[in-house]
Amino acid sequence: MGVPASNRLRKPREFQEVRSLGHHIHCGPFIFQCHVSESLTARRLGIVASGRVGNAVKRNYGKRVFRELFRKHATELPQGSELVIVLRSHFNRHSFDDLEARLLRACRTIQKNQVSNTVTDS
Repeated sequence: MGVPASNRLRKPREFQEVRSLGHHIHCGPFIFQCHVSESLTARRLGIVASGRVGNAVKRNYGKRVFRELFRKHATELPQGSELVIVLRSHFNRHSFDDLEARLLRACRTIQKNQVSNTVTDS
């Protein structure tokens, strides 16, 4: 059981849209980039694990960890969120619980920004 294809970013232009329009939060072992689109209802995830992160085993491990975190905590993000996680080379020095806490903190920050944007737009 993983993240269904309908909840994943797949095309380069989808990643680029999130990177150019979204909020960036540096979380130490990863970079959290999120764009909230009113036209979407599903929350979507994309993970970037370049060769600089490490060998294939390390990159795949990082992707598995963050897919699981997304699956577990997708409801913490606003509806229509498109999320890109960029792994950094030292992500594996952090425990699963630490990565989870950092991801949740970033999700709360995005929710606060979303609430403040809707209040100022009204």
